Amino acid sequence: MKHPTPLTILVIGRGRMGQSVRAAAEERGHSVVACWGRKELAKGVWPKADVAIDFTLPESALTVFEACRKQDLPLVSGTTGWEAHRDAVESAVRASGHRFLWSPNFSVGIHLFRKALAAVESQLRGHGFSVRIDEIHHVGKKDAPSGTALALASDLKEAGREGIPVGATRLPGVPGTHRVTWDAGMDQIQLEHSAKNRSGFALGAVQSAEWLVSHAGPCNNILGMDDVWG
Repeated sequence: MKHPTPLTILVIGRGRMGQSVRAAAEERGHSVVACWGRKELAKGVWPKADVAIDFTLPESALTVFEACRKQDLPLVSGTTGWEAHRDAVESAVRASGHRFLWSPNFSVGIHLFRKALAAVESQLRGHGFSVRIDEIHHVGKKDAPSGTALALASDLKEAGREGIPVGATRLPGVPGTHRVTWDAGMDQIQLEHSAKNRSGFALGAVQSAEWLVSHAGPCNNILGMDDVWG
């Protein structure tokens, strides 16, 4: 379905996710002005664009953020593995008012999964259940555990859980599966999300870019899926 307001989008990252984002953007009627790799980013000859969408490697994430901030180009990023620098990035966002939206996972299904996770955890609290997280990703996924698994652990930590085990497995051809297991002496409860392909991640990133371009502010923190979807 086409979006009523066509955008010009710069895709940063030429991998499988970058190609999926390009396809999703064009399907919604947007124009992808370029699909950049490291060489184009280093050269710094910027095309005119409304927003950039970044799916690169962890070691490139901060470079992409700084470059887009200096260009005052709104940035949607799905790159994970840089979160140790979050405080510094958040400080730069506050100082500049840069529109920066980041999520470890742009799937609407994962967004709803996290809300369901919080609801289940609230009901099981105090009933003697332990909890663990297990995730499976494709062998090309560099960070383990994934950013999504760490976000799930953070959700549980906010609910009062400590020392949550997180298992990470890498297998060929798996876009992403996340399972949360609550276990007690007589019962086991599981909540699982499995991505069938990358199209859900790509569509969510493009929809986030549409939202970010129209977002009037304030832009004093790193935005996320709760801002987009509520």
